[in-house]
Amino acid sequence: MRGSIRRRGKASWQLRVPLGRDPRTGRDRYHERTVRGSRKDAERALRELVTELDHARGFDPSGTFRSLVEDWWPRKRRELSPNTVSSWGSVLKRYLLPALGERKLYEIRARDLDRLYADLLDQGLSPGRIRTIHAVASVAFDQAVRWDLLAAAPTAHARPPTIRRSEPTPPEPDDVAKLLATAQGQDPEMWLFLALAANTGARRSEIVALRWSDIDFVAGSLTISRSIAKGAGAGPQVKETKTGASSRIAIDVALVEILRAEHELRSERGAAEGYIFTSDSAGAAPWYPDTPSVRFRRLRDMAGLEGFNLRDLRHFAATQLLSAGVDVRTVAGRLRHSRPATTLDRYAAFVPARDREAASILGSILNSDRSRIDGEGGAKSIP
Repeated sequence: MRGSIRRRGKASWQLRVPLGRDPRTGRDRYHERTVRGSRKDAERALRELVTELDHARGFDPSGTFRSLVEDWWPRKRRELSPNTVSSWGSVLKRYLLPALGERKLYEIRARDLDRLYADLLDQGLSPGRIRTIHAVASVAFDQAVRWDLLAAAPTAHARPPTIRRSEPTPPEPDDVAKLLATAQGQDPEMWLFLALAANTGARRSEIVALRWSDIDFVAGSLTISRSIAKGAGAGPQVKETKTGASSRIAIDVALVEILRAEHELRSERGAAEGYIFTSDSAGAAPWYPDTPSVRFRRLRDMAGLEGFNLRDLRHFAATQLLSAGVDVRTVAGRLRHSRPATTLDRYAAFVPARDREAASILGSILNSDRSRIDGEGGAKSIP
């Protein structure tokens, strides 16, 4: 039951029903009423008060979580990307509707959600997936509040499990070389994809979105300004990059020449425009993001590189550059992180420690100043 009962006297009880947060102050609001009688009388009065308040705000006490989803989800899915529609739809179908579908909206409490999250964690679901479930539930319940179907969203006080972020585990250069050698002999097209991934640190969705017009053969660079998403039955969909950032990235001279040679071959076939990684001879249709993943796993297994994932090439590019002393801002630009702080936070362990170098630099400056002062006879030298 929504609300609480507190004894005020021998036969007096205070009823308290939450009304949500005050939009001006951000504080929780409550409706309070005092009644007299037994504990059972107070419980009955609280149920009547809840119903009264719900009706006063246009609530439907018979409304269930399923009826909310049936009204909200068809509208919400139009705003989302195909990948998000697929992910959220799965969350609703597999977890939220089976657990909460027939429950009355006003009956669902934060503790119910906490119990659901704990049960799913015990069943082996990852904390990340449970946090996605919480995110979907939060959007749904927030809509119920905006539609005056609820006074407050129970998700506001529910606590999904914390994600313990794992440190990146980049592959060794020898493993990357072994993977590329295997690809060169077995799947030359995939070799080019992997070489670009290792050289640029780009995401798979960004690499499959590359067009020949993005390559500057003279400057030896490429521009990343878009990505490809799965199109939910409508084919690959072009969208902006994950962070919305666009960047121009220098690439290795040898890789530029390989791209130039491939472009000349495509030109001879009348396919000099369009996508570099394509599913048709004209270059009009890009690969799905899953395509390189499937081909990568086959090559990885052939090379005997267990535990090596495609996204690890992004970690490889970042950590090799940072370990070599390339400044964080440059690495962040190549990875298209919105802020260098994001790169530093993610890869701090791979930034070389230069404390001794810093001490030497400052010491040189101070020693220079002391020498100048001594030369002017203005101070006694400190040994």
